[in-house]
Formats: sequence, structure tokens, C-alpha cells
Amino acid sequence: MKSLLLLLFLSLNLIPAQAADKLNIIDAWVPEAPPGASVMAGFMKIHNPGKQDIDITAVTSDASKTVEMHLSKDIDGVARMLPQQTLRITAGSTLELKSGSYHLMLMNPLKRLKDGDTVNFSLTLSSGETQNFTARVKRQTAMGGGMRCGAGKCGGGKCGGN
Repeated sequence: MKSLLLLLFLSLNLIPAQAADKLNIIDAWVPEAPPGASVMAGFMKIHNPGKQDIDITAVTSDASKTVEMHLSKDIDGVARMLPQQTLRITAGSTLELKSGSYHLMLMNPLKRLKDGDTVNFSLTLSSGETQNFTARVKRQTAMGGGMRCGAGKCGGGKCGGN
């Protein structure tokens, strides 16, 4: 009788579905910025192992007043930072946040972050769920690539201004 009731519940979908898919955050890091920097960057790989696309709609951090999602576009050798309202990670794929592409911008850091420090982040997903992760601050000698930060105040590495 109990097994019959269990089958009935299963067939009527009265047993809650599994929790929504989570993103896998891989190699998250923040380049150490020079003293007095007003912005810092955040890089990582974000993998969606699920069968549905997942949108990141907001990011917060304990290390800065605000966090923005950006896409860098090279225009005449100068990187232009284009704010993004969402970052979509399609089902079964990986989005790499890196210099010269999609990345996070930590605006107005609350304190100087040095090599070895950690930064806590919280992602808000389109489902309304949040997902937390930690990134390590790493010292770096160059950001790679030939682009310059158009604002002249990027979060580390090459920064040529206009």
C-alpha cells in the first residue's frame, strides 16, 4: 500500500523537483591592483553543467561598494568597457571571464587587496537564487594582450590611459 501511494505522488508530481542547476566557478581570481586603484577586475571560468541556460543578473562582493559585469571591446587599440545587464552561460558550456573580454569590475574597493587575500562574491541568477564563491587575489606583472584601459585606471597590469 505504501509503495502504491509513493507511485501516486510521483505520478502527480507532488514530490518537489530537484533544486535548480548550479554553476561551477573555476579558477576565480582578482589581480592585485596598485595602491589607490578605484577599480579592480575579477576573472574566472563559469561552467553550466545543466540542461538549461543560466543568466547571472547581478554580482556583489564584500570587497567593493559595487560590482559590474563588463565586456571589453578593442576600438583602435583602446579597450572600451561595455556594461552588461546579464551574463548568459548556455547549457553545457563555459564562459571565460578574462582580460580583453567579459570580466567583473569591482568598483571602489573598500580596502587595499594584496596578493594572497580572498574576495567573497555572490551571484544573483535569473531564477532568483544566489550562488556564493571565493576568489584569491594574485600578483601579476602584466595583463597580457596589447589593449590599454580607456579610463586609465584599470585594476592591474597594463594601464596606459588615453
